[in-house]
Amino acid sequence: MRRRGYTGVLGILLLSTVLSGMAHDGDPTKAGPDDAKTVDPGHSMHGQIFNEGLRQHARQMSGMPEIHFDITTTNDVARKFFLQGVGQLHGFWYLESERSFRESAFCDTNCAMAYWGMAMANANNATRAAGFIQEADRRKGTVTRREKLWIESLAEFHKDPKRDEKERRRDYTRALENIIFEFPDDVEAKAFLAVHLWDSSYKGWPIGSAQAVESILKEVFAQQPMHPAHHYRIHLWDGEKDESALRAIPSASKSGQSSPGVAHQWHMAGHTFNKLKRYPDMAWQQEASVRVDNSQLMADRLLPDHIHNYAHNSEWLVQTYNYIGQVNRAVDLCVNMIEMPRHPGFNTLDKQTNGIAYEKRGTGSHGRRRLMETLLRWELWDEALRLGQTPYLEPTVLADEQGRRARLLGLAHLGKGNRVGVSEQIESIEAAIRGLREERRAHVDAAEAKAKADKKGRGEIDSAIADAVKRTTEPMENLENFIEELRVGLDVHAGETNDLPKRLEALKTVSKERLAAMWFQIGNTNQALKLAKEAVDAGTNQVHPLAVQTELQWKAGQTNEALKTFATLRALSARMDTHLPIVRRLAPVIAASKASDAGSDWRPAATFPSDSGVRPAHDSLGSFRWNPQPAPPLEVTGSDGKPIHLADFHGRPVLLVFYLGGGCLHCVEQLRLLAPRTEEFKKAGIDILAISTETVEGLAKTREKAGKDGRISFPLAADPTLAAFKKWHAHDDFEGTALHGVFLVDGDGRVRWQDIGFEPFTDFHFLLPEARRLLSFLQE
Repeated sequence: MRRRGYTGVLGILLLSTVLSGMAHDGDPTKAGPDDAKTVDPGHSMHGQIFNEGLRQHARQMSGMPEIHFDITTTNDVARKFFLQGVGQLHGFWYLESERSFRESAFCDTNCAMAYWGMAMANANNATRAAGFIQEADRRKGTVTRREKLWIESLAEFHKDPKRDEKERRRDYTRALENIIFEFPDDVEAKAFLAVHLWDSSYKGWPIGSAQAVESILKEVFAQQPMHPAHHYRIHLWDGEKDESALRAIPSASKSGQSSPGVAHQWHMAGHTFNKLKRYPDMAWQQEASVRVDNSQLMADRLLPDHIHNYAHNSEWLVQTYNYIGQVNRAVDLCVNMIEMPRHPGFNTLDKQTNGIAYEKRGTGSHGRRRLMETLLRWELWDEALRLGQTPYLEPTVLADEQGRRARLLGLAHLGKGNRVGVSEQIESIEAAIRGLREERRAHVDAAEAKAKADKKGRGEIDSAIADAVKRTTEPMENLENFIEELRVGLDVHAGETNDLPKRLEALKTVSKERLAAMWFQIGNTNQALKLAKEAVDAGTNQVHPLAVQTELQWKAGQTNEALKTFATLRALSARMDTHLPIVRRLAPVIAASKASDAGSDWRPAATFPSDSGVRPAHDSLGSFRWNPQPAPPLEVTGSDGKPIHLADFHGRPVLLVFYLGGGCLHCVEQLRLLAPRTEEFKKAGIDILAISTETVEGLAKTREKAGKDGRISFPLAADPTLAAFKKWHAHDDFEGTALHGVFLVDGDGRVRWQDIGFEPFTDFHFLLPEARRLLSFLQE
């Protein structure tokens, strides 16, 4: 997994000059009494680089790795948070790492290395990294020579972003080598050199010798056997040939164990086991990662997609469950991913921008896509048709996604013998194709208009148009293939086989396993068995292709071959669900094999190889499912002077809008945008309460100011002490100021959706249907 810097919900901001004359001796984590007057409410008083990231206090977390990194500070708490931040850096947990370093700086105003850490936590956000390392450079006057080398090397790397990337990386490599030469016991310099060399291989500077980097890592482990740099060894050999993954086995057995509270450290071992086709081990690692992430997300009340690779880890786990036949687990995880909140900043299923549909890949889209793949692969037709009537497989405006949904439902109807249902889904795909053509026209028109506006030549305009057409070519071909797949299925079902061989050969979106079954249905046994074998060869150690091959061999009268294939399948089936349609169809094979002697459960006992490492119980790491958390207490004062509590809304959902007083122009605009939608929210059964930082007396002025363009009918409440803001995390603990926040709380008092940030959330066009969707799961 490539590492990414945390960019925040609203994207990367341009770096502004850090304000001069900052309170508390220039500490950008502590507020002075008058500083808030100089910036917009919700924004950091010390520049835009401090707007993003988590702005609540960090906590000392369990399961962090042991780190040895001396820094100049007399504050023991600052030192502990610095070491925690470094450990989190090694696990690419940038979101939490930055917060640990901010906590370190909060505890010690002049801790220069804390700002070095913030820069490191923004490894792929050069603008913020440059700003943070400047802060470190300003404070380096009292640090040791070793710390100066760390700070100056990173400052030089970020000094001129226009300078050649290879030169900058080469010089940074030399700088880290100089630290090691001068301080040979600095294990962290060796670890960061190893990961820098690996990372540079993705930036145009290939690793000359992977074994040389391995030698550096061996020095790290000689000094500290359970150093989290095991993560880096996995990455190193994951980028080489498949057999090289064997060299990462020692680290795959220690990566998670070195940092049990860092999810990505568990995830990375899955890369090694994936290369080696050891899918039960891979699934174990991925599930451990999901559980650790869930533990932190729920403890800190964060949305799942706050963690940049959470969705990828989850969807990869679903894929791995499919490899080993844990289908119930796969479906359960997909359903959970779909139930998770979506946010227009980082996770939507569909959205319209200038008339052009697009999607942001997050838990929602990944969960839906993997759910459809799982139901299709294992022929779970009843479940597919049931879910097709629920929000889990709701229709979408995305033509390609809608086509996939119709394909699944069409095949489900085909599996149930419902020809009318198949025809209806073909019509749905045809409608999706028409929508995709309209989208293509929009792409083309937009590309041509932009090219002309930029005064491009005819050739460049034609190239822009061709690129726009290319964006929809593959989805269009997929949809056309889906239609043909369903039509072929109808003809096979009806026994019309005249031109089916040619049509089957033309299908491009059908798996070899399903094609093999279709060839068998039209009587071409040789082609069916050929494709089944190809599927097994391509899916080494995967149970589904073996099950298909076993079934077709048995039906073709190849009894001995079927029993041999089943023996291979059985050896891999320790975790395979036995209720699956294809497993039920293997009943005669099971009866004829020695497996029948094992009784009703013919699967072998589940075990792991001894080189997998000592693993904790999964339940000790966290919950398998992400769940919305109980809302914090709420006690604010209404405009009538009476107290308002969250319990007042029990049994009815409420949208809470935390705003920063009538003096915040952006907040006033937020209330104005929400006002016209009040009735729509009420029709959806959702109350609205806006909570202000101002006093009760100030609420009337806000209502007057915000109501100029439309009547505000929802109640306003006052929280001048910021008690509620703090409890709901709509608060910058480092600067002691309030943040903007919007929360959807269901009738049972659980937070189902939230947005907290330096700017108020205003996309209520998105939030209203999202609120309906989230609340609909309560009725399922």
